[in-house]
Amino acid sequence: MKQITQKTAARSPETTRRGFLRTALAAAFGGVSGAAAWAREAVEGRSLKTDGEVLKQRVSLGVPPVEPLDTMIHFQRSDDNNGRAMTHEILSLSHEEKGKNSYPWTVYAHLDTHHEQGDACVLCSRLHKYGPGWSAGLHSEVFAHNRAVALGVNVEMFNDYTGSEATRNIGVNVQSISCSPKPCDFGMQIHGDGGFTRAINIDSKGDVAIDVNGSYKTGIDLHGKEIRLGDGGSILLDEKDQVRLRYHNGAIEIWKGDRRAAFLTLSDNDRRL
Repeated sequence: MKQITQKTAARSPETTRRGFLRTALAAAFGGVSGAAAWAREAVEGRSLKTDGEVLKQRVSLGVPPVEPLDTMIHFQRSDDNNGRAMTHEILSLSHEEKGKNSYPWTVYAHLDTHHEQGDACVLCSRLHKYGPGWSAGLHSEVFAHNRAVALGVNVEMFNDYTGSEATRNIGVNVQSISCSPKPCDFGMQIHGDGGFTRAINIDSKGDVAIDVNGSYKTGIDLHGKEIRLGDGGSILLDEKDQVRLRYHNGAIEIWKGDRRAAFLTLSDNDRRL
């Protein structure tokens, strides 16, 4: 696998991307013949320290409830801790990279699938919450101490399907289960006292930036906040995009198709309509 190096000029966090997917695709076409040699060279001169008992294929501490799994290696743990609150892990990985030229990936999982029935999942997380304590199916913490990009979750999409069948490629999917007796509270929540310069930043291209397609009484509730269109931005008032309202060059305009139907200049301070 040919080593890939790239010098990228400093950019703002809004536009800079690591591009791991593009790098992986380029590396795949370049071949993988040198991967083993690089791995041996990386650890040359260092000794591997081991301790503990011999690890078996199945390891169990207690008997927790487990789904039927067709797994090659299985770790189980069941605790009944009522003393001092502390973490209890099954598998812990600690990784430190001090070099400046590296792609440190602490956990790597790869799946090639050609199935037509069933569901493919590279990483599966399932949580049954029975107590009132804070719980998360997936949890990510990021502490940014230097410049450039820091991401809690990064999703890179690639699509080269050219067929005619209906298909969907979705970066992040949040789905409420139809058999749930009660609705959940939020499909996505952005909160915290630290604040965000932009809670949601859409920097891409396409037909619609935000598509509200569902059975909701209110599409967007701003709770008294402002909505900014900018000079020339329009509000479309019909489904065929023929009637629009906009502010442009000091006047509020109503357009019907490609012609202006009415306008109101804002040169006066106060005017009765």
